[in-house]
This record gives sequence, C-alpha cells and structure tokens, in this order.
Amino acid sequence: MLYGRSRCTSAALALALASAPLILSETARADGALAPIWTGVYVGAQGGIDWADLDTSFNSGFSTRGVTGGGHVGFNWSVGGLIVGVEADANVANAQFSATGGDNTTFDTGWSGTVRGRVGIPVGPALYYATLGYAWSDVSITSKSSGGTVNDSHRFDGIVYGVGAEAYVLPNLSVRLEALHFDYDSDQISIAGVAGTAEIDPSDTVVRAGLTFHLN
Repeated sequence: MLYGRSRCTSAALALALASAPLILSETARADGALAPIWTGVYVGAQGGIDWADLDTSFNSGFSTRGVTGGGHVGFNWSVGGLIVGVEADANVANAQFSATGGDNTTFDTGWSGTVRGRVGIPVGPALYYATLGYAWSDVSITSKSSGGTVNDSHRFDGIVYGVGAEAYVLPNLSVRLEALHFDYDSDQISIAGVAGTAEIDPSDTVVRAGLTFHLN
C-alpha cells in the first residue's frame, strides 16, 4: 500500500510518460537528422535528491528525504528519427527510517540499481526521453528489543519509470535532468518485537542530474 503522495507522483509521471511522445512527434520528424549524435555507447555519473516512503503493517508509514548518487552506462540506437536505448545504473542512498515503541527498528537504504529501456526524441542538441524498467534496492534492518539486537538485510524488486531531458554541452559531453519513481513490491519480513512477520512496502521518487560522456 502506497501513500497518497506516492500515488499522485506515480500518476503524474505516468501521464508525462504517455503524453511526451505524442506531443513531440512532429518535432522528431523535423530533427531526425540530428539523431546520429546520440547513438553509441555512453558512461556517466548522476546524483540528486531521494524522497523515500516506507509503509509497514506494524506501524504508520514513514517518509524521509536523503541524497543519492552513482553511475550509469548505456547504448543508444537511431530508429526512424527516434532514439531507442538501454541503460543500467547503480546508486547508493542515505535514507533512514526509524520506528519506536516496544522495540526500536531502523531501516537504512543502501545500494540500488536499475536496468531500463529509453525512448527519446532529439530536438536540436537536446534529447527528451521517457524510461521504464526493472529496479532493485537493498535495505538494512536493525531491530532492538529486550531480547537483544537483530541485524538483517533484504532486497526489494520492482519497477522504475520516469522522464528526462539531456543536452550536449561539449562534442562528446552531455548533461541531463530526470525524475524517476521507484515502485517496489511489498514483502513479508521477520522483525524483532513484531509477532510473526511484517509487511514492508518501500517506494522512492528521485530527481537527479547527471553528466554523460559519449564514446561515439
């Protein structure tokens, strides 16, 4: 179960994802000749702000904000004036959630990553794109109770989608700005001080900037 804010963010990103290609399709035909500058292999780095949500079955939901950063690698093709590609990235974040009560439980987000498809429309030296794919995230869990401290980690899998814009600033160097929403599957986890297992449902909304070097 996601928060209302997460649902609104998801809906807004989904709407942008669906409408961007329709809005820019005419421009793509006019600027198709510029597509080759985007084709080929690229590598880069990114960083930004992570608005993280965590819903649990044993306590009210949590929200926090942190920073995230990492690197990306990808490959683009030119298909009929559009840029179609695949991109993978790995990131580390510092978001932390704390629950107090009969026990003290903290959830720390660590490494995460994605493998995504991208579809973009070149407009002058810029590329406007939508992206969708698979996402994973590792969460460290520390539970303190009268019986002691229990440390555990868990991996969540889900989907990521969003939109972005990228533009060349040097012949082989571009900058980007993108907004992504990560929607992970909920899972049952054993936590000290909680009878049985607890349902954990994380999600993230990330706005980040990046720098990309193109090897074409």
